[in-house]
Amino acid sequence: MQIVVFGLNHNTAPVEIRERLFLAESQIPQMLNALQDKSIGESAVLSTCNRTEIYFCTGQADESLAMIKDLLVKYFDIDSKVLEGYTYTFKDESSYRHLFLVASGLDSMVVGEPQIFGQVKDAYRIAVHSKTTGYLLNKLFHKTFNVAKRVRSETRIGYNPVSISSMAIELSKRIFGDLRNRKVLVIGAGEMSETALKHLKKEGLSDIFIINRTFGNAKKLAEDIAGIPYPFEAMPDLLGQVDMVLASTGAERPLIGPGLVLQIMKRRKNRPLFIVDIAVPRDVEPSVNDIENVYLYDIDDLKDLSQKHLSDRLKESERALRIVDEEVKKFSSWLRQSEKNPLIAYVIDKAEAIRSKEFKKASQKLKNADEETIRNIETLTKAIVNKLIHPHVALIKQDSEASETIKRLFTFEEEDEKDLDDRNERQ
Repeated sequence: MQIVVFGLNHNTAPVEIRERLFLAESQIPQMLNALQDKSIGESAVLSTCNRTEIYFCTGQADESLAMIKDLLVKYFDIDSKVLEGYTYTFKDESSYRHLFLVASGLDSMVVGEPQIFGQVKDAYRIAVHSKTTGYLLNKLFHKTFNVAKRVRSETRIGYNPVSISSMAIELSKRIFGDLRNRKVLVIGAGEMSETALKHLKKEGLSDIFIINRTFGNAKKLAEDIAGIPYPFEAMPDLLGQVDMVLASTGAERPLIGPGLVLQIMKRRKNRPLFIVDIAVPRDVEPSVNDIENVYLYDIDDLKDLSQKHLSDRLKESERALRIVDEEVKKFSSWLRQSEKNPLIAYVIDKAEAIRSKEFKKASQKLKNADEETIRNIETLTKAIVNKLIHPHVALIKQDSEASETIKRLFTFEEEDEKDLDDRNERQ
């Protein structure tokens, strides 16, 4: 079985292509079911403003890829040549290296941004709920979460976290300078709007208006952070008052078109209007930018700003990449061993689960210990466990009849044995 990734991201496709292949959270189970219908064994789908990727396991990579491409062409009603021109495929070691980089924020437009870790966890949660993951993807995603946490704890890649929302506010400051006397309309009440509001509050803005199709969500955001909530129908009136609009909703179609903006600009007597649209799919039709005194920026316009932050984080990125390389080697080794003998993989997994559980208990009691001490203790516990299980692993390799003894020695539960038998059958 191979682990394969097929998808596109901000490096390979502009926003007008990414939005065409974007999947809302409510659509992902449908896509996962469609993949199951194509006999794709295990699968998970990650779709954000900057990427849409399918992670899957297959014994016939080329055939599975062809079926997935055909499925996407029909589902999104997109030309196959367009799909080929903007997508990429990673297999085996390159596939899980890619996922480690993604979850750690190292493949993001804004390097080190924290939101992607939660988005990867959500993608896995949806796949588990849809029952489209199995032994291999479960192991991969849990390993991925550990890698991302290690990158965060052992480097400063996430120090003073930068996000797309904060980039949008930085862009606004470049346009206006001091934001305190400006009026801002925030459209949407999701995570990116929430982050943007926190940054706007730090800038000292008092005139912040919030609208959302569900008024209750806008009201809660205003109460929790800052701003004045308005019903969604108030958008035309508010557009006539504000200096800047920050749009970030989950709408499938644009909310603001040229017709509405032309009417607004007459009322504004052509006073400049700045719009930052960080939604994918986009909330504002691109042609709005052609209207005089209207300045529209989309998520791809934030790339130049993100490059500045990339240079600031280059040293930490190098350290993070070394961690990823180390973890890739470990996972590759585990996969090779797992393919040779599932029992060995189970022994290693069981021993590691016990070690990890006990280490967490102990570390909670060492609240005054510094990070280096904690890391040294964890390294020590890993070394001890490895030395303890090494003779058992060697025995399994040398004597096939030792398997039952090893099972009893490690007190496998019924569920463990059933999973092991299932895995032996698949082998």
